[in-house]
Amino acid sequence: MAPSRKKFKDSRILSGQPPPKKKPLAQRIPLGGWLFIFLFPLILSEFMFYAVGKWVSMILFGIAWVGFWLALMYRSDWAIFKNRSKED
Repeated sequence: MAPSRKKFKDSRILSGQPPPKKKPLAQRIPLGGWLFIFLFPLILSEFMFYAVGKWVSMILFGIAWVGFWLALMYRSDWAIFKNRSKED
């Protein structure tokens, strides 16, 4: 029978081992994933605006979307690009 999770956690604390460090979410998602998260909603919404003929909304949404991501990246101090390993 496998030891319970609590016992394993307690034994690790008692043995003096430091807890394993997890990377922040910004580093766990590869750059290609962030590119998909940025582009997929943009392309989908641009297509929907194009299909119904809302040209002004199509242009304004693209500007607002890019501005939103720039503001988000600026506030997070460009965390997506910092401390990346070379395999990404």
